[in-house]
Amino acid sequence: MEKIVKDYLTEMGYTDIIDESQLNKIGEWLNWYKGKTKAHTYKIYNGSKYITCELKSLNLPSQICNDKSDFIFNEKLDITFDNKNVENQIRPVLEANKFIENANKLHQLTEALGTGAFVPYLDNGTPKIDFVNAINIVPLTYDNEDIIDVLFWSKKKVKDGIEYYFNLHKIEGEEYVIYNKKQLEKNGSITAIDIGESAEIKTGSKTKKFGIDKTPEVNNLFINSPYGISIFANALDILLSVDRAYDTLDNEIKLGKKRVYIQAGATKFNTDSNGNITPVFDVDDIAYYQVPDEEGKEYIKESSFDLRIDELTKALQTQLNLLSKKVGLGTNGLRFENGEVYTNTTNVMSTNSDVYRRLKKQENITTNAIKDLIYGLADLMGIKEKFDISIFYDDSIIEDTKEIRTQAQLELNTGLISKTQYYRDVYKMDDKTAKKFIKQMAKEKEEELALEPITDEPEGEF
Repeated sequence: MEKIVKDYLTEMGYTDIIDESQLNKIGEWLNWYKGKTKAHTYKIYNGSKYITCELKSLNLPSQICNDKSDFIFNEKLDITFDNKNVENQIRPVLEANKFIENANKLHQLTEALGTGAFVPYLDNGTPKIDFVNAINIVPLTYDNEDIIDVLFWSKKKVKDGIEYYFNLHKIEGEEYVIYNKKQLEKNGSITAIDIGESAEIKTGSKTKKFGIDKTPEVNNLFINSPYGISIFANALDILLSVDRAYDTLDNEIKLGKKRVYIQAGATKFNTDSNGNITPVFDVDDIAYYQVPDEEGKEYIKESSFDLRIDELTKALQTQLNLLSKKVGLGTNGLRFENGEVYTNTTNVMSTNSDVYRRLKKQENITTNAIKDLIYGLADLMGIKEKFDISIFYDDSIIEDTKEIRTQAQLELNTGLISKTQYYRDVYKMDDKTAKKFIKQMAKEKEEELALEPITDEPEGEF
C-alpha cells in the first residue's frame, strides 16, 4: 500500500489496519488477469547453455472473468421498483451513469480480484456512481465479513503531479459520516486541495452509501478477511498447466516442420557456359540445413515428423476441464475447438448443477450490493418515500424459459397453481409484486370493458 494512503489512515485514527499480505495477493491476481506473469518465463539447458524461454499464453483469466460477468450484468438485468415516483427519480441516474455497462466492467474485476464496490455520491448536487475495484478498497471495520467502515481511494495524473482522492465512510453514533480529502503529490511533497464543505458530510442516517460486491467463495487464503477471493486464486497452477499445454502444441508445429539436411559437398556452385556461377541450392531457403561432409553418408537426407496434434489437443482439453471446474463453470465449461477456447454456456442449463448453485450465490451477493447502492442513492437525493426493489437476472442461460412458460400455463389452466405462482415461475416476480400486478391487470381489464360500445343488435344468427 502506498505511504500516502497509510499516512491518511493514521491521520484518521486507523493504525495497523492494512493487510499487506491480502493486498499482495490482489496484486498477484491482477498480474494474472492482465496476462503473462513471471511464471511464464523459464530456462532450458540445451547441452551448451541455458536458453531463456517464454510460454505462450491463452490469457484465460480475463476471458473467464468477462464471460462470468456477462452472466450477471447484461441487457436482460431488470431492476423493478414498487414505487413509480421513486423509480422516475432513480432510474435516470442509473442510465446517466451507464450502470449496466460499468457494473459489467467492474464485476469482471470483482471476479478477478475478489471484491468491488458501487459508491454513490453527489457532484455539485448531481448524483453519480463510482465503480471501485479491490485495489482501491480498504475495509476498516466489519462484522462477519459485512463491511461497516471503509475507505475508497484513487489517484490520477494531473498537470502538476499526482492527485489523490480519499473517500472514508464511518459510523459515528447513529449516522454515517463521510470524510473526503484531496491531496496533490509533486516532487515528493504533499499539498492539500481545498474541497470546501464536502470535506465532511453528516448523512443523518445509518444507510450505507456504498454497495460491496464479492465472489461467493470462502477466502480460504485469509479466513477472517472481509475481502473476497479471486475465482482463479486456487487455480494458478492449473492456469500455468493450460498455458504449458498450449505452448507445447504451438512448439509441436514450429519444431515439427520439414527439414532437408545436405552435406557441404552438395552445396557447391555450378558454372554455366558463360562463366556465371549459380548455387545448386537456394542459400536463403530455410528448409535446407548444411552439415559437414561425411564419407559414406547420403549427400541429401530428408527428415519429417508426425505431428501429435490430437494427443496434445486432448491434453489441453484435460487441463481446461480442471480449470473450468475450479472457476465455477463446471467440468465441461471451457472447450478448445477450431483453434480457440470458448465458454460452453449449454453446460449451465441444469438447475441441479454446481454451476447453477454457484451462480445463484453470486446473484444473492450482487443483489444486496445493488440494493445498498440504490437505497444509498435515494438517501443522498433526499427521497423520503418508502420503496422496495426487486432484481431479476437473465436466467435464459440456465433455464429453458419457453418450456417453463408452457408448463406454467398448463398448470394454471388446470387449476394446479394460482395466478401468483404463475407470475413467480414465468416472470420471476416476488409475491408482493405478483399480487400487485394481478390486481393492476384486473383493474385495467374492467376499464377496457367499460369503454366498449353497447349495442342492442344480436351477435350472430339464431
